Amino acid sequence: MDKEFTILYVDDERGNLNAFRNSFRRDYNVLLADNAHEGLNLFEKREIDLVISDQRMPGMTGVEFLTKALEKHPDPCRILVTAYSDIDAAQDAVNQASVFRYIRKPWDTENLRKTIEQALSLYKLKRQNQKLSDELLQKNKALEKANQELRESDQLKYDFLKIISHEMRTPLNGLKGATQLLKMSTQHNEGSSETEFISILESSSERLEQFMLIAERISSLRAKLYSPQLQETELASLLSCIAEELEPELKSMSQGITYQLEAENQTFADLELINICLREILLNASQHSPQGTRILVATHSDPNYLHLEISDQGEGFSEEVLKNVFKIFVKGRDDVNSYRDHTLGLNLALTKLVMDLHKGVAEAFNNADGGATVRLSFRHDLESLVEGHDLDNDRLSDVSL
Repeated sequence: MDKEFTILYVDDERGNLNAFRNSFRRDYNVLLADNAHEGLNLFEKREIDLVISDQRMPGMTGVEFLTKALEKHPDPCRILVTAYSDIDAAQDAVNQASVFRYIRKPWDTENLRKTIEQALSLYKLKRQNQKLSDELLQKNKALEKANQELRESDQLKYDFLKIISHEMRTPLNGLKGATQLLKMSTQHNEGSSETEFISILESSSERLEQFMLIAERISSLRAKLYSPQLQETELASLLSCIAEELEPELKSMSQGITYQLEAENQTFADLELINICLREILLNASQHSPQGTRILVATHSDPNYLHLEISDQGEGFSEEVLKNVFKIFVKGRDDVNSYRDHTLGLNLALTKLVMDLHKGVAEAFNNADGGATVRLSFRHDLESLVEGHDLDNDRLSDVSL
């Protein structure tokens, strides 16, 4: 039967060597050497798990031998056999050769057996720990490689957004100009089919321009090229202005907005960024709610945050989409009956970036009674966290995509 461990025993007395081999050869692979130099040679030829050496040997002491062995072969456990009078040698063995234990001559077989078992148990544990450490190191390297590839993939997304938004700007301006000219030429034909087509062109152009604005903001925020400016912002007034802008969309769906706002709803925010986010969230709530329903807009405070919640009465998020709702370019199921299982677009991805920039929190969840809610939480102490009204965007490097 193959034996798990190999033990080297070094002693210049042949009787001790024979006694050791006879006592332990059934349990271990036993190697013998009658001098230190031969012992060092065996280290170069064989895999050794435990070395036991006598202290008093001609040419090289046990401590010197174990110290030399330690230099090239630090892993095997070491045991020194010494006489009662060699107390100094025992101390040197601990300090210089890092021995596991020293035993006194003449050694007792059973006591030596227990010492060997303890030494090999420790050796085996260290070897297992080393193996686990090596495996962990390899996994960490693989994870870092995967993370790097993910970062590169994410950067490609933002580079794509930047290119798209830039390349679309010129043709969009041309489209808007041509639409305006058509509108002027048909201003006396209200109710005609041309007027209806022009209205569609205007609406589509505005939506495309909003998409480009969001894409540009995401790109600039990620590249840290945009420096947000904080100012005191009353959410009630801001929401009222946005609702007025969205009135045609809401009216076409026979929808309305119900407000449940606390008296104190001021926060510090970058007005332009928050305006874009709230407009997109409200527009999403409208698009994902049935005709004739109402969107609920509510605020409430706790000691740390002012919470703004916008709730619709739609189907809610699927579980798959809910996991990735703040990521860009996320595709859900191809279910034509489920609005939120299609590509989510960029609006909530921008919202997450903006709230991180404000050191706040963006959340999305399904309501118990149906529909979905997007919650934005603004910190009460945001102004005191920054110098002046400039807010750094270091947190954006951690935003999930």
